[in-house]
Amino acid sequence: MSDLAAIEIVELNGAAAESDAGMIVKGRFETTGIQPSAPPVGSRNDTVTRCLDQVHRLLKETPRGFPAETSPHTIFRIPPPVRGIDPKAEEPEIVSIGPYHRGRPQVLAFEELKPLFLTRFLRRTRSDLGVLTRLVAGEESSARTCYSEHVDMMSADFVQMMLLDVDPIFERPQIIPALMRDLVKLENQIPYSLLRLLFNGVVPPNLKAATGSLAILAMKLFDLAYPRPMALLKSYEDLECEHLLDLFYKSLSPTGRIHPNSRRESWSSAQSIPSVTELRPSGIKFKSNKADSLLDISFRRRVLQIPNIAINDFMTTVLINSVSLEQCRENRSRYMTDYVSFMHCLVNQPKDVSLLRSYGIIALFSHDNQYVADLFNKLGKSISFNVRDCFLSRQFKELESYYCSQRANAMRTYSSSPWSSLSAFSAFLVLFLTFTQTFIALNSFQCNHPHH
Repeated sequence: MSDLAAIEIVELNGAAAESDAGMIVKGRFETTGIQPSAPPVGSRNDTVTRCLDQVHRLLKETPRGFPAETSPHTIFRIPPPVRGIDPKAEEPEIVSIGPYHRGRPQVLAFEELKPLFLTRFLRRTRSDLGVLTRLVAGEESSARTCYSEHVDMMSADFVQMMLLDVDPIFERPQIIPALMRDLVKLENQIPYSLLRLLFNGVVPPNLKAATGSLAILAMKLFDLAYPRPMALLKSYEDLECEHLLDLFYKSLSPTGRIHPNSRRESWSSAQSIPSVTELRPSGIKFKSNKADSLLDISFRRRVLQIPNIAINDFMTTVLINSVSLEQCRENRSRYMTDYVSFMHCLVNQPKDVSLLRSYGIIALFSHDNQYVADLFNKLGKSISFNVRDCFLSRQFKELESYYCSQRANAMRTYSSSPWSSLSAFSAFLVLFLTFTQTFIALNSFQCNHPHH
């Protein structure tokens, strides 16, 4: 019986057994329909014992859809609510890493190149294939548990797959954008612990000195698609991560320690803020912020500063897969979910994207305004979000508080219509002329009656 099969009970005999079977949910438990008049002695005990054994085995499995905090699973499928937003960001386009997409037609051409990369890796590191294979075989059990789905592969096939899949990462074949995108897809990962074991175990010291740590090697690879200063990349050298997507995800985390608002704080929020088009008439200004982290957003003195982001195929892949990773893990930080929710509030339509582009906050390379608006809208609607628990809760609160203030309301009122502005100017002009006339009259009176 497979891990996902329903519990099967064979030969529930006798009237009493038939009554018990009626309480079992139809479709989960199958019966043979055989009802002998006299059940064999001991058959009931055998059935109960067999059922208990099978149920115990099922209870030991971690529920697939709700990974616990202590679950060993780190590599998941894209959650159903997120799936389909951009299919190109979900499945590998060129190279399959791990078991989920092994054998797909679009990755077969690269599969033929993997032995070549392994040969080059062995030659460069002067490693023995037997030693390398034994290292990978020693990690087979822990590697299997990293996948949230059962990997139906023979032991030798699984070890061979792991052995061949690490080499495109170490050897860095001719880098093309599609390959870099494949390396940050949630369903296309192998455990980082295995990469680190091989890197530390077989890469000679002189090569390590030239390339740096494994994390630096990977970050240099991603730097071709998401460039950052080398000094910043070196600060990620000791990051603890679960796979390459997790490494890149953690490199985007906000700088400094972030504490969300306490749930007990009194704050009546609509879980949202107005869009860019709605915020501008309230006197809010937008400014691009070149921060170390994509998520370092601030709001001070009516100026909303947002780090610039290039919405291209690579960044779209990162956003979708980072949000998916957060949705699969319980009791972990959800920085990217919070960021996407914040941008989802700001961007409702292509006009909002156009405005953010004019401020230098969003840059487009391969997509138009409509695509970006759809991306944030679809992602934002697909995720669960609590404004009080997010790391941007203070920015949400301050923006909402200012937008509801009398000052912002007055600015919206007088900026919504040219007649309102003209009326306000006319009232000011009348007041100014009245004051001037009164001042001239008083001054004239004092000049004509000096003794008074």
